Amino acid sequence: MSFEAEACAVRNYESLFIPGLLQTEDYARAVIKGVLPMASAREIEQRVQARVERQVVLGKADPLNLWAIMDEAALRRTVGGPEVMHEQMQHLIAAASEPHMTLQVIPFSAGAHAGMPGSFVLMSFPDVEDPEIIYIDSMAGDLFLEAEADVRRYGAIFDNLRAVALSPDDTSNLIASVAKELLQQRKWPMRRDCFPGRGGENA
Repeated sequence: MSFEAEACAVRNYESLFIPGLLQTEDYARAVIKGVLPMASAREIEQRVQARVERQVVLGKADPLNLWAIMDEAALRRTVGGPEVMHEQMQHLIAAASEPHMTLQVIPFSAGAHAGMPGSFVLMSFPDVEDPEIIYIDSMAGDLFLEAEADVRRYGAIFDNLRAVALSPDDTSNLIASVAKELLQQRKWPMRRDCFPGRGGENA
């Protein structure tokens, strides 16, 4: 949080999640519950609140410039159910219209790409004396890299991902399409009695 508060620009690639700075509260809660199944309700709410507080940097007078790239898998995984995901898609559509935010999605049709090994965040700071920092969140713990060679390597990877991802306009169209699909799921919930032996009259 402290690094994000000081940064002037963030480049974030996510393979499985909606970027933390763009998560709705309900989506964040569902993600944290899923990733940390042993966490208490209090711990979950503390983490949700921390995630919401991080997003203040996007709404300040001189907002953080965010360039977020996601794999299509992040859009398609129904975290928290169709209603939560529909709200999350609407939030992404609104974010994409902001001048200080750029969103791109790498479609499944792109095949294998340089981001498949995992997610990362590359932070830049207004003071040229401050080195760029790469943040990697893993099950082994948080990792921060600032060696020049690492910054160049991850910068090149991000540029490669930008090239294979959909354009911002096509990304917004894809997100809107996913939102429409989720809306249909909300209107037509699956009936269990359609499946004999699974709770219907033939069970």
